[in-house]
Amino acid sequence: MVYADTAQTLGSQVTSLQNQVDALQTRAATGQSSSQSQASSGQQAAPATRHFSLVVANAPVTIATNVTYDAWTFNGTVPGPTIWVNQGDTIIFTLYNPTSMAHSIDFHAAQVDWSTDYATVQPGGSKTFNFTVNYPGVFMYHCGTAPVLEHIANGMFGAIIVNPQTPLPAATGGQYVIVENEWYLNSQPGSDGHYSGNLTKMLAATPDYVTFNGTAFQFQKSPLPVKPNQLVRLFILNVGPSLWEAFHVIGAIMDTVYIDGDPANAEHGLQTLNIPPSGGAIVDMYFPDAGGENPFVNHAFAYATVGAVGIFKVGASTTSTSSSTSTASASGTVRVSINPGSGINTTSTYYSPSTITVVIGVNNTVVWTNNDNMEHTVTATDKSFDSGLIEPGQSFSWTFTSPGTYTYFCTLHPWMKGTVIVKSG
Repeated sequence: MVYADTAQTLGSQVTSLQNQVDALQTRAATGQSSSQSQASSGQQAAPATRHFSLVVANAPVTIATNVTYDAWTFNGTVPGPTIWVNQGDTIIFTLYNPTSMAHSIDFHAAQVDWSTDYATVQPGGSKTFNFTVNYPGVFMYHCGTAPVLEHIANGMFGAIIVNPQTPLPAATGGQYVIVENEWYLNSQPGSDGHYSGNLTKMLAATPDYVTFNGTAFQFQKSPLPVKPNQLVRLFILNVGPSLWEAFHVIGAIMDTVYIDGDPANAEHGLQTLNIPPSGGAIVDMYFPDAGGENPFVNHAFAYATVGAVGIFKVGASTTSTSSSTSTASASGTVRVSINPGSGINTTSTYYSPSTITVVIGVNNTVVWTNNDNMEHTVTATDKSFDSGLIEPGQSFSWTFTSPGTYTYFCTLHPWMKGTVIVKSG
């Protein structure tokens, strides 16, 4: 009888853990991180305790046109989710490993006993530990299980960005996270049509592709929009695993570069930024030529020719914006979309329409729907309304009863801003 009770208890624990892993795998399938926090351009929040988790997942990813790769990933994407935290935060982190291979985690932003906290997690297991982020910067996280070269080269990496205690100036011209990595392929794809990694090439550091954010030439085909004569901020990380990055923007100068993303390490007027494997930087710069295009490359051109190239598309003028306006109608509600890509700043319009006009008694209820793949908020600057976290696919509504102009933003991603103009009926 005692044995039966114990078996039931263990069975319940296993079922509970499996349900957690299943939920994490579902999130991984959508490329969703378990939590998001404030990005760098807003008011610095007080240090807080934040919970994050990652799940190991084997997943096919597209690394070039018509080329797919059987990657080892965190949360099903390469790179893994970008984790945003503030200097001084305490992080409670859990790694889940439902795969058949042993894996681990290594946070370059942490100061911990690596032999315990970064210990390998066996198949079906998990590991939880905590650390405080004491230094600001752009840091790498990756699997640290031997051979580390193979685990990183197969896709197990991402960025953790620690915002400084004193916020940097707002990047009103746009901001992006750009992660460079190398891919090493076997000569032929497998029976599933996907390529896998070649350890011999990894050891020789002879990659088939060098990419920004995991896919060769993607930002050449789909340029990144920026605004002219406004501050543009780049969070750059080179995860390697072996090659140095010579980051260069053609036709532009890097106004201020914070080495490793720390404001204490500022350099000015750089033409090319040298970043070692596992190194990072914040680059602040301006694009004065409205309507132009400025390629960005790894200036070691052997690597640019195999994928490490993209384009910044500069807006048409300093006065034009991508905002749209919704005026009063008799529909009863006005609907606003939180656009895909808003959380990683890969779109020029975050709330669409970004400026709306409503009339009390006609259509003064506004509904925001989160069409992005990560959590967001709709928070009034004057704190008159606050949605709390809006999960992907969920909505938040608010009825305005007093005339005025209400500005709002996302507390997790403060570059996202919108306006509601309320008129009397």
